[in-house]
Amino acid sequence: MNQPKSQSSLDCSEAEWQARIDLAASFRIVAHYGMSDLANGAIAARVPDQPDHYLVHPYGMFWEEATASAMIKIGPDGQPVDPEGPWLNDGVQNLCQWILGSRTDANFFVHGHEEEVMAVGSIEDGILPLSQPAVYLGNITGYIEYEFEEDEEFGAHFIQTLAQHQILISRNHGYYALGETAAEAFFRAYFLRQTCSTQIKTLSMGRKLHLIDPQKVARYQDQMARSEHYNYNGKTEWAGLVRLLDKRSPDYKT
Repeated sequence: MNQPKSQSSLDCSEAEWQARIDLAASFRIVAHYGMSDLANGAIAARVPDQPDHYLVHPYGMFWEEATASAMIKIGPDGQPVDPEGPWLNDGVQNLCQWILGSRTDANFFVHGHEEEVMAVGSIEDGILPLSQPAVYLGNITGYIEYEFEEDEEFGAHFIQTLAQHQILISRNHGYYALGETAAEAFFRAYFLRQTCSTQIKTLSMGRKLHLIDPQKVARYQDQMARSEHYNYNGKTEWAGLVRLLDKRSPDYKT
């Protein structure tokens, strides 16, 4: 039986190893909540002590299989540091360059294809102010048209559209949720799905919508940004999510 790899066998720093653990945890947590898409989508992290290098997953890995040692390091050009490494998803290689390469405030991102987000991203209205998480997400979310061919022109457009948004919904496709930490990126991805699920259920009732007043939305968003009573970066929940993993699938740390 193959022995699990460790930090020493990878010859990486303590900071990189922790980033690998956080990234593997992100994959497992997203899978736990039914937010993965077979081997598709992506989660990636910046290497803390090599900020122009990034950690990605080998293509074909299911998210519930993620381990710290399985993550692949790529350079600023999107190419693997080890050219003999496993097959990578060229989409996530591009995203690392466009997202982490242009946004120094982001160290993790989640790119998902949840059905609820695809559905809401496929109507012109996008997210409507129908719930508390919709209020939270309203002023940090942008939209971009879906393109299948990700050439340099699209990359430049992606970076420009991303700007200072923390979430970008790709019309008819999916989303990109950024975070300074793994916890923050997951928090935003989780509540984006909840927002879209609530909206779909509300619209399905065929009744007159009761939208939250725009002035209240703006005031609540300001209060959320300055809140001293709740962490809108996933910090409150992350420790519990890690405890869940440590009980159910501690091998993510290997």
